[in-house]
Amino acid sequence: MPRELDWTRSGGAGDPVPCVICGKPAICRSPKGTPVHKVCAEAWIEQQQTRKAVA
Repeated sequence: MPRELDWTRSGGAGDPVPCVICGKPAICRSPKGTPVHKVCAEAWIEQQQTRKAVA
């Protein structure tokens, strides 16, 4: 099941800068301030969990 992140307490939005995952402009910031799309972060987490399950 896909994991949905709760960023309601994140730093919010900022100027568009490249997402650390896809490289496209992102105004979203992770709770730690990293520029990343929420969808990209959720997909990355899902990939990591799948890799761990296979290993």
